[in-house]
Amino acid sequence: MKIFIPMAGKGTRLRPFTLTCPKPLLQIIDKPIVEHLIDQISSRLATQIDEIIYILGDEAYFNSDVVTSLTLIAKKYNAKSKVYRQLHQLGTGHAIMCAEESLDGPSIVAYADTMIQGQILIEPDVDGIIWVKKVKNPSSYGVVRLDEKQNIIDLIEKPQDYISDLAVVGIYYFKDISIIRDKLKIHLNERLSPGKEYLLNHAIEKMIENNKVFKTQEIETWMDCGTPRLLIESAKKIMNSQISSATNNSYAKTGNVKITPPVFIGKNVKIKDSEIGPFVSIGDNTDISNSNIESTLIFKSVKVSNADIRNSILGENSLYDGSNRQIFLGDYSQINDNEAN
Repeated sequence: MKIFIPMAGKGTRLRPFTLTCPKPLLQIIDKPIVEHLIDQISSRLATQIDEIIYILGDEAYFNSDVVTSLTLIAKKYNAKSKVYRQLHQLGTGHAIMCAEESLDGPSIVAYADTMIQGQILIEPDVDGIIWVKKVKNPSSYGVVRLDEKQNIIDLIEKPQDYISDLAVVGIYYFKDISIIRDKLKIHLNERLSPGKEYLLNHAIEKMIENNKVFKTQEIETWMDCGTPRLLIESAKKIMNSQISSATNNSYAKTGNVKITPPVFIGKNVKIKDSEIGPFVSIGDNTDISNSNIESTLIFKSVKVSNADIRNSILGENSLYDGSNRQIFLGDYSQINDNEAN
């Protein structure tokens, strides 16, 4: 089994946290977003992952350090890795075709800003599976239309009239992805109207027209990491499901410290006279004092003092000593309201 992970976007909705780090490599608790995705898929697959194929953007942003990190992630799953580049953002179908040389055999396509919880079962008798989640407002999503046999017969993007409440979450299985390759090759030779893109859905729809069988599989939890607030909400869901104890590592404690789980604490963390939790993730080498912190992601090497914050994100190597209740502070940034006092 191969996993294709298109991740060429620059995560602009998550700035400033994606100014120097691609969104899929942002750390949530103990691992990057993309590793959570791979872990969720691989832990539920009955077959071995042979290769993970990453489709990245230009080297100025997705540099050699990014490639090294992604290669190491693949090695954790005893899988080979391969990198392709999508230098022009021309749609999901175009992204997949940037990896044309690798498009053969049983494969999963998973978009890197998606995390899920639930079953990943491969049905041997179908040509494809699309993972879905029931939503309350289907007009905001791409949805599937099913026939009486529960086969997918259509994919509709943001329908104005009710078609279905099964939204596509961005994970697909293909029994033989070379069929997708052949359909997309024709599609990419078409001249599109301005503003249109080459879409993966086009190839899936052509397969369905040729009587290929696609089924849905509903997942329990769908986590979107597209904005800072969504990133925090996704982290909460992961902490609820994965962390049974208050911390993952010991930490240096000084004075009166209260930890209300779920809380993840990295290595070499110092906490003094503070209340932490629930739903707080603290990165390695972080120093917190005289603070009350809840529902917050704190990345590595951060200094926090005299803070009372909720629903916040503090980037790597940042310093915060302030009075805001909510703060989104980028990497290597500082707010020190008490400096003059």
